Amino acid sequence: MKRYYTLIHNQQGFLLFHAVWVILIVFLCLHFLLYQYQTAKVVADNQLSDIEVETLFQMAYKKVSGEIDIQEISLPYETSYKFPHGEVKVTFQAETNESIYIIYAIKQTGSEHIYQFAQYAP
Repeated sequence: MKRYYTLIHNQQGFLLFHAVWVILIVFLCLHFLLYQYQTAKVVADNQLSDIEVETLFQMAYKKVSGEIDIQEISLPYETSYKFPHGEVKVTFQAETNESIYIIYAIKQTGSEHIYQFAQYAP
């Protein structure tokens, strides 16, 4: 008489065990996909904020270079510009080695953060 393998013929709980593992793997995949989506959304929001700050800087830089002649102003000099996405305060300061240091303080609309860019005048 042939002896049958008991695991194959006695399936009490055997199918449930595999079904639980498959469901667990599906739930883990869904969890990690949702977490990845949330992280991508935060990264995209941060990138959009950075683009807005850079745009404000470029707009203020263009206005400063078009309106202000560095040789004709008395230092320290400060001016501010209002744009639709925020406000930029530009400060000109004299350095000890006769160069001019320009500081751009950028505040976005709806945010309390102030970003600062600095450069030497050409």
